[in-house]
Amino acid sequence: MQVTPLTVGQNIWRAVRTDAVQIMINNLATTATAGIAVLLALTVSTTVQATTGPVPFDAEQYGLCTSAELYSHAAFGTALDYTGNKTIVITAVEPINPVGIELLSVSVVPYNDNSEHVGFDAYPPTELLAAEWENRVEGIGFTSDGPIDAVLMSELQYTGERALASLDGLLIHYTADGVKYVGRTRVTLAIDEGDCE
Repeated sequence: MQVTPLTVGQNIWRAVRTDAVQIMINNLATTATAGIAVLLALTVSTTVQATTGPVPFDAEQYGLCTSAELYSHAAFGTALDYTGNKTIVITAVEPINPVGIELLSVSVVPYNDNSEHVGFDAYPPTELLAAEWENRVEGIGFTSDGPIDAVLMSELQYTGERALASLDGLLIHYTADGVKYVGRTRVTLAIDEGDCE
């Protein structure tokens, strides 16, 4: 997967919508042959849990890279889009294979009709989500009875222990009407002291 850098002020969802070169979207489901897809599924299932349950955390797969100078303290957003009628409770969020990146906190930020959908920004993401940010709630323990239109915002810190830090996504543990599930995001992140080359 090729990854190219984000520029100052570029948020990931805007980059996706405008096909900017800041990210490359990898649609494995449409390009992989059946044999390769099975092999990939087996590899993923033996190393990191695949998404289970009614909340779709893994709709797209892509990677991004950014400068440690610009985004050493970052907001990493995951769409929380659920249209069902079950009671959803987020019980834990954990980073997948973090190297030089720490997960500091998790919030749920509700969207309104005019909200920018933020995937990555400086922390806190108040430039794009000023009004929405005021209504954020703690992510762990977040409970909703029915539909959700929000972003699960993870606060990440670049530790500086490596010139190139990385994160292979997030595991989101939750329940739906008391049944336990795990959602796996497929967005990777690299934070580079250099130029993300």
